[in-house]
Amino acid sequence: MSVRLFDLRGSSPEEALGAVLGELGEGTPLTGADRVVLLDGTRLLAGHAAAYEAVFTSGRVRSAVCVAVGPPTADAGRRFLDRPGQLGPGRGVATLWVGDTTGVDWGIRPPGPPRPRPGVPAGSGAGLEHLLAALGQVEVFDRVVELSGELPEAAASPGLCWSEPDRGGGAADSALAAALRRYASGGGASGGGTGTVPAAAPSRGNLLADLVAGAHRPRPVDVVGGTGELGARERHARDAAAAAEEALASLSAPGGAFARTTPERVRREELRAAGEALDAYRAHVDRLFRELSPLTGNRLAAALGRAGVVGAPPTREEVDEALGALARLLDEGVRGGVALDGLARDLEEVSRRVAPRDGAAPPQPGPEDPDDVLRSLADPPPFPLPGPLSPLLLPAFLLPVLPALAGGPAGIAGGIATALAWVLAVTAGARRARGPGGGLPTAVAHAVAAFSGVLAGLGAGGVLQLGLVVPPPVWLSLALPACAAAGGGVLLYTWSRLARRWRDRIAPERADASVTALAALVDRRARESWYPGAARSGVADAARSAQGAVRAVADAFAGAAAALPPPSSHPEELEAVVRSDLSALARAALEPVLAGLRSGTPVGDLSRRVHGTATDLLEGYREHLARAGAHVPPRFADPDTPRQVRGGPDLNRALDTLRLAPEDRMLQLCDPGHLSLLGESAPAVRAVRFAPYSLRAGAAVYGDPDSAFPDRSAVWTREGALTGVLRLVPLRPGVVRTRWSRTEPSDGGHGGAAGRPVPDPEEDPAGAFAAGAAGGPAEAPEAPFGEDPADRPRGGAEGRGAGTDRPEEDYLR
Repeated sequence: MSVRLFDLRGSSPEEALGAVLGELGEGTPLTGADRVVLLDGTRLLAGHAAAYEAVFTSGRVRSAVCVAVGPPTADAGRRFLDRPGQLGPGRGVATLWVGDTTGVDWGIRPPGPPRPRPGVPAGSGAGLEHLLAALGQVEVFDRVVELSGELPEAAASPGLCWSEPDRGGGAADSALAAALRRYASGGGASGGGTGTVPAAAPSRGNLLADLVAGAHRPRPVDVVGGTGELGARERHARDAAAAAEEALASLSAPGGAFARTTPERVRREELRAAGEALDAYRAHVDRLFRELSPLTGNRLAAALGRAGVVGAPPTREEVDEALGALARLLDEGVRGGVALDGLARDLEEVSRRVAPRDGAAPPQPGPEDPDDVLRSLADPPPFPLPGPLSPLLLPAFLLPVLPALAGGPAGIAGGIATALAWVLAVTAGARRARGPGGGLPTAVAHAVAAFSGVLAGLGAGGVLQLGLVVPPPVWLSLALPACAAAGGGVLLYTWSRLARRWRDRIAPERADASVTALAALVDRRARESWYPGAARSGVADAARSAQGAVRAVADAFAGAAAALPPPSSHPEELEAVVRSDLSALARAALEPVLAGLRSGTPVGDLSRRVHGTATDLLEGYREHLARAGAHVPPRFADPDTPRQVRGGPDLNRALDTLRLAPEDRMLQLCDPGHLSLLGESAPAVRAVRFAPYSLRAGAAVYGDPDSAFPDRSAVWTREGALTGVLRLVPLRPGVVRTRWSRTEPSDGGHGGAAGRPVPDPEEDPAGAFAAGAAGGPAEAPEAPFGEDPADRPRGGAEGRGAGTDRPEEDYLR
């Protein structure tokens, strides 16, 4: 949320309309600046009516303040502030008349002649400058718009007194002590602890730089496998796992019962072979880790080549890029206000990542643990069979019933044949799945069920006497094929379902996943521990040197904090500025480390040098705070960084400014010759007291900060450093003259200038547009911010508002 300023002074109607449409016209993006200050000349207000109408109908503005600069209009010996109806009262628009951009020192009570304001040079325009600065703060803007509704014609002459940050302040030592404690050991702008510096984006294939930045994440593309014996064992393990998976897939296919292999053969051969190959590969990886971990330098490089571990040491360019990434991490951490203790731990983590201190034992591969997979492959579960009591007994009973219904010898023969076929099929499937003797209880149970079905069918056939209706040969020719098809389908489906369940329990794909996990371990150890060599050790040493330098700065800060009194109350903004200065101080002390990292030269141990530099800079900074105050940047800080500081005598001066009564003498933005046009009733004056939110702590010493000032009118701003009182003095009745006018089309099609307002004829009611070219009825213009057009002031004696009447007194005389 912010305030947008349109400076329309000196612009033609076309230029004013173009400036507004360029910011608020159709197609322009919505922004948080939904409040508008319209800065214009008094003689140009009427001519810019089309621009104002464009502002109010844009749908992008919630409220507006018009600041009219210049003298009033002289008409028949009288003076008026003429404005178009778009700026009239009751429309959420406040009109502030600035007759003099510098202003004069003037008060309502006690009355007295105007005089120059001390500290405000004549002709400087300081009054208008500070008025716009105050209106640029959302809270002040909204309060002015709100109070304008209590003023006649929503218009006023603004008066202003202000207080700006000044040098000095006894709260500086308190803020310095607090900032030193928080910055050194935690509680900085980003908090303390490891991980306070965000990880950078991965570099272009430079693993070393990625490790420094904490952006490296193992990915499948990183697994490149090996060559020689290592690669051969890896391929053999993958091939064996693929063969086992293929054999299990053939058994679980729809025709798996007739596959060339059998479940028992798969258990004895394919699964066992896959387990043995995986076990051999894992043993080779374990031996490789034990043999290579103690080696370094050339011996390690030679052993890696013999073992077939693929990789290469970092190049000089990669090392320089890694050192640059380390310098950026250090620089960004210091600039970002990361607690120094946490930044040191970040650098320690970097050194650990770059040169990990791992033992000989390989790390665990994660969820694909080869031990679990090996146990599953060495002793896989047997092929599952239906139990003696299973749903498969139902078709065993029902299928023989159908041919036995024929009755007589034919029914007996057909039923027995069907029962025997079913029992033989079940027995053959069990033998194929488990070997000889497999599934004997299941076969016995199915034989009992099948022959029971024969007896049941013969009994039912004797009762139904189907042989009298359908000849037994015909019945058997239909029943036997149907039973064969149904029984075969049931048995094949059951086999496939049981084979899939068996395959899922064994999960042969885990063998290949285990091989991949072991290969990834070898590849990761090679890339992160084995191949870096001396170059990687140098980067790790540089990170440890940077860590020592940061801890030296933290020690210097802690020592300086111990020498200061404990922190007392001080503005939050003051501590934020001091914390920013300490960040710049730390960076200046660490500059030798940063320069060494950027140039790629060995850094070495600079902790003692950095500690001395930081101590000297802290002593100078403390003297700077005592001499110049926190609002003046020290030599090591960026002079362009905003510094909003209030404290000590400066705070008291700001509070004294806020306590001024609205009728007291202050800078009135009015020419001395125009003061007679202002009202003289003190109760009618409205005032806005404004100050940065940080001053609430100072105001609290007087009690409730919102009631510490007359009329409880203070607003606390979130931005800006200006503190003051904005006085709104209403104008005398009749001084403001509001006139509605119609605006010609911008294309000039009706003979008018582009967007130029044309006053309506005297007989046409004020506030109505002229009838169209076709002679249509006059139409009231759309009201700004959505009010009813019927509320607009009308022309004529009975309908004209106070702002359209002539003044009751000629103030020129």
